[in-house]
Amino acid sequence: MNVLLGQHFYWQICDFQVHAQVLITSWVVIAILLVSAILVVRNPQTIPTFGQNFFEYVLEFIRDVSKTQITEEYGP
Repeated sequence: MNVLLGQHFYWQICDFQVHAQVLITSWVVIAILLVSAILVVRNPQTIPTFGQNFFEYVLEFIRDVSKTQITEEYGP
């Protein structure tokens, strides 16, 4: 049973069908995170600022999730 709400926008790229709204939203979020990370950590402080702490937390979270998915044999 397919239930569709609203109209969906798809792109056809070679043999792949891509949900355009998801792709665009993902790239916007990536751009926001990248720009904010560059602005926050371009001048690192000895006593970290809120932004530095936030991005350190995000990086540690990603590393820990990756470790649990790949196991401890992931390398150095």
